Amino acid sequence: MKKITYILSAFFIAFLFFGNACSSDNPRRKQEIREPEKNIKENEALIKFLEQSGNFINQKRIPTLVSAEKVKANLKKYLVIDVRRHNDYVAGHIDGAVNVAPADLISYMKKNVAAGTYDKIVTVCYAGHRAAFSAMMLQMLGYSNVYSMKWGMSSWDINTAKNKWLKRISDKYASKLEIKDNPKLPKTKLPEIKTGETLGYDILEARADTVLKRLKFEIGVDKVMENPDDYYIINYWPEYNYQKGHLPGAVQYTPKQSLIPEADLLTLPTDKKIVVYCYTGQHASFVAAYLQVLGYDAYALTYGANSFMHSKLTGLKIGHAFTKADIMNYPMVQGELPSIKKAGQANDTEQEDNTPVPVIKKKPKKEEEGGC
Repeated sequence: MKKITYILSAFFIAFLFFGNACSSDNPRRKQEIREPEKNIKENEALIKFLEQSGNFINQKRIPTLVSAEKVKANLKKYLVIDVRRHNDYVAGHIDGAVNVAPADLISYMKKNVAAGTYDKIVTVCYAGHRAAFSAMMLQMLGYSNVYSMKWGMSSWDINTAKNKWLKRISDKYASKLEIKDNPKLPKTKLPEIKTGETLGYDILEARADTVLKRLKFEIGVDKVMENPDDYYIINYWPEYNYQKGHLPGAVQYTPKQSLIPEADLLTLPTDKKIVVYCYTGQHASFVAAYLQVLGYDAYALTYGANSFMHSKLTGLKIGHAFTKADIMNYPMVQGELPSIKKAGQANDTEQEDNTPVPVIKKKPKKEEEGGC
């Protein structure tokens, strides 16, 4: 009888211990183990959490980009997540890549990916925009080893490049650029958001899931130029490049400095569509993801300045311009499934860990991070 009582007592203690251990398995959520506040303002809780967790939008390493060459050289070390349409994935994809729709991305990462077992997790799309948008979402959620492939599959495959980047670069509005400064709006409040959550990480996850399922963040320069007054246009360049010429009405915001409440974030309108443009559209996609999570009606100008002043990017030494030299034209594989490995799964001999890895500040690699 004493033996049975001892076994039951040991089982009860173990249950309490392991039950508590599993209740807070998310490293980012552990930062917020506290009593939920009553009448919490979700927008304020979210921005506070994001700033305390690494001030993502202003990190020097954002945007986290990795070249096609680097991906090809490390296919067995990287998890490549292809966020293109399924039919395009089947027609040809990077060997070993898994196909995940952005709407399913958060669920997929939680259920299938042992993030820490990969050197990098790389999102890829057609031109780099959707991948950058998706990568920013995962970065904010704690997956600090997530990157997007620079230029998208256009840098991997010549046919994709012909239908995407090479078709979109132009100088069509180069003659309409202005050089005058356009003032920012007066400061106002953050947009209202309602997820029903009370803790910063939970609000973030709910917002990220909603935004990825909606996936409406891209806009072309022709659409903007039809009625430029309908948009609050952000030139996301350093001021010295802004002064060399920008879209009519565009307001300059300094990359990695401006978009916090203490600086210029609160000058963004909450009742108007915001269009962010950079040199390539990839950095702008990171920014649009961040702003949409906060509740702004924000969009990234696809292909960036390459779509309307391509020649000036090189002529005036302003920023990154896509050229044929960026197309590696590597081979692809066809079919429904990845072929190198069971990508996205933890190795059988390793303990499965499907939680986001903690944000670790490292010295940025210049060839991969912090520019587009």
